[in-house]
Amino acid sequence: MASDHAVRHDQLVQKVAHLYYMGGANQMEIAASENLSRATVSRLLAEAKRRGVVQIRIGPPVDRMPALEDTLKAAFGLDACVISMDRPRSLYEKNNRLGYVAARYLESHLDGVRQLGVAASRTLSSVAKALSPGVRPGLTVIDLLACPSRLDRSGDERIHVGEHICQQLGGNFIPLPANFLYRDPAARLKALESPEVAHGLALGPQSDMALLGLGSMQRFDGTGTYSPVSPGALAALADSGAAAHLCGHFFDHDGVEVPSVVTDRLIGITLAGLLAIPRRMMVTAGPAKVAPLAAAIRGGFVNELVTDEATARELLATF
Repeated sequence: MASDHAVRHDQLVQKVAHLYYMGGANQMEIAASENLSRATVSRLLAEAKRRGVVQIRIGPPVDRMPALEDTLKAAFGLDACVISMDRPRSLYEKNNRLGYVAARYLESHLDGVRQLGVAASRTLSSVAKALSPGVRPGLTVIDLLACPSRLDRSGDERIHVGEHICQQLGGNFIPLPANFLYRDPAARLKALESPEVAHGLALGPQSDMALLGLGSMQRFDGTGTYSPVSPGALAALADSGAAAHLCGHFFDHDGVEVPSVVTDRLIGITLAGLLAIPRRMMVTAGPAKVAPLAAAIRGGFVNELVTDEATARELLATF
């Protein structure tokens, strides 16, 4: 009972803070709607600050472009679109600025999300670093792509992105403890027999929201420890129609999957499994990502997009 009470209390702290700071309600209005005294509301708001539910951050302006966001959203049928304004000078480098803007959007749009799936990538690493520490006991973060145990210190920080995001958001983490790619098919099949791996793979498509990067045809470096798709093989895939890769899977300009040399060598969510997740938030930008992004949108793999001004304008030119 004590545990149930604690969970309900945490949920009330978060709800009161959201009503006050995000909903614009005053303390008397919250007290009336939640059947609380004004003194209780005041104590809950103070607790929210003390426990990190509410953080006050001073940083670069989150300069967005609402008109361009609306245009891109309507043109491509997106559910949400966040576009960071390009500036000639910034306190952050371009990639870090994109991660900062994406982090602010993610933090403020987690209502109703009980399970967040993360497909580790370099881009999402910048999002993880920009997140403010919080407390969300009702949130579970799960790896959508297999990642070795943290006991494996390979030096590739991407294998820790999902856990890093979970630590920053203050949730509970479920790993997918295996290698993402295997040279030996027998070793992959052995890994798939693990109950933890089977559990993680089954949970992935049940996520409420997926956090994604996007790969172009310029590179595919897999785990970072070796290159499973050589430049020559990438060129051959591009010649056969491949336009991009997502979660290790290649697809063409219409978003139709293209078989590759790694199709049967990876452990992670499938493209069909990804489409089962209601909210698919993609963070990507850059000239090399325009054609891949257009293909990902056509395939339905993204319905919430965070990008920058230059990429958005080039993307609109493809419409």
